Amino acid sequence: MLGLGGLIGQLIEDGRALARAEANLLKSKGFAILRRSRTAIILLLIAACLAFASVVALMLGLVLELAPYVGAALAGLILLVGGLAMAAFLGWLAIRLLAGPPARPEPETPA
Repeated sequence: MLGLGGLIGQLIEDGRALARAEANLLKSKGFAILRRSRTAIILLLIAACLAFASVVALMLGLVLELAPYVGAALAGLILLVGGLAMAAFLGWLAIRLLAGPPARPEPETPA
């Protein structure tokens, strides 16, 4: 028969074993999801590369279209500034969305 100290020690050891088992279970579930979705991730990366190449082709087409009017260098500069401005705006918007809504101030309570 275990005393109170022995029971508490056994309880702590059982808790540690349960925590290790839960961590191992979550880790194995994560790796299983990653193995199943590996092909989908690769396909998404390929799609992103193709989308990026399409945007580059569009920008080149716009430079070639603007070049007769303002010159090739200025056309490239115009699209560079425009593209960077759009990228900065989208990045700012993404950061605001990730930060979440602003915290509401706590109402003051009269003393």
